Amino acid sequence: MSKNILNDLPELLRANVIDEETAKRITAYYDAKPNASSNRLFVVFGILGALLISMGLVLIVAHNWDDLPKAAKLFIGLLPMLIGQGVCGYLVVKDIPSRAWREGCGAYLCFTIALSIAVVGQVYNLEGNFPRFLMVWMLLTLPAVYVLRSSMAAMLYVCGVTWYACELGYFHYPSMPPWKYWPMLALVLPFCYTEFIMKGFKNNFYYFISWLVVLSVTFCIGAFENHHEDLVIGMYMSLFSVFVLLSELKAFETHRVLTNPLLLVGSLGIMCLLLLLSFDWYWDELDRFTEQDNLASMEFYFTAILSALAVILMVFVFRAKSIASINLKGFAFLIFIALYIMGINAPGSAQLLVNLVILIFAVYTIRSGAKQNHLGILNYGLLIITALILCRFFDTDFSFILRGLLFIAVGIGFFAANYYMIKKRKQNA
Repeated sequence: MSKNILNDLPELLRANVIDEETAKRITAYYDAKPNASSNRLFVVFGILGALLISMGLVLIVAHNWDDLPKAAKLFIGLLPMLIGQGVCGYLVVKDIPSRAWREGCGAYLCFTIALSIAVVGQVYNLEGNFPRFLMVWMLLTLPAVYVLRSSMAAMLYVCGVTWYACELGYFHYPSMPPWKYWPMLALVLPFCYTEFIMKGFKNNFYYFISWLVVLSVTFCIGAFENHHEDLVIGMYMSLFSVFVLLSELKAFETHRVLTNPLLLVGSLGIMCLLLLLSFDWYWDELDRFTEQDNLASMEFYFTAILSALAVILMVFVFRAKSIASINLKGFAFLIFIALYIMGINAPGSAQLLVNLVILIFAVYTIRSGAKQNHLGILNYGLLIITALILCRFFDTDFSFILRGLLFIAVGIGFFAANYYMIKKRKQNA
């Protein structure tokens, strides 16, 4: 933007829009202004440099490890972390504002802490397992997030906490619920709130952390599943509804759809679950599911808590927006509860209504894309209809001619809708 203004200065002078003194002041202002792109590159290269140094130290130590005495092992294992702490302490005491140094030191310190824990545990033959190592590693990394105000350290912390939950809930047999995951994840959320939400400034680090937190919760909540398949879908439906409703709040709004993981993951998750429910396997097995003690299951408690949270969020959203402007997918958890109750006595009717709900959501998405003049949202609605037709392709007795005609109709719809939107944009331009 600044380059464009500077390039236009001669033309503005010739047209007598500004005088020569003003042109000099504008030039001096942009010459003195730091280059944002170079600052971002400096941050990126600082982080990459810290990661490469950390990996190099680990490789050097690993190659010569067996030949070293115990004292040398401890010294080598603790020295990188102590150096990192010394640099971090200098940055904090001197109040150095360099983002590159803080992010780089945060990433470096995170990996050297892991190295130190591994060395001490190996030298003294301390008992433990990998999930416990991850938990200790992340808890020791957490102070670096707040002391350095390092977004990179926060991102690594979220990744480590997610890894911990997956190790306990998915990768170890017999698996056990990773209950400590929730308080550990909650420990980093105040940093995200004060650093981004409270300041009202959303940069690339905010988008990355948002994606990591949303995906982390989405993956890890499945680790609490306890063989109640019918309620797992309800649990995820409530979670995705919470995501969509959160995206409606002003604090989590972003200018682009791709930078809003709450909206994307919530919307895609709801539509995938509804397409899954459009098959008859779930409704045919619902009688067997309901014979289990669902009310005492972990899935039931999670579904109830998330549904209550969704209701609370609905109250806040209703106060801020009109009902017509709220994303319809935020009500998906209520629709699922109604379908679930209906499916116990009339599974065929519930399955039919699921198909109708998907069609309504698709039309709503197409209409929303047309109103916002957004080709991505419009095509997303058309893709939902395509996915619904594709699902019915496998479990209906329609003739191949009728199926082919349906796909042709959807293809014509894609072409017509996009042609109309592009033509409308050109007319507005």
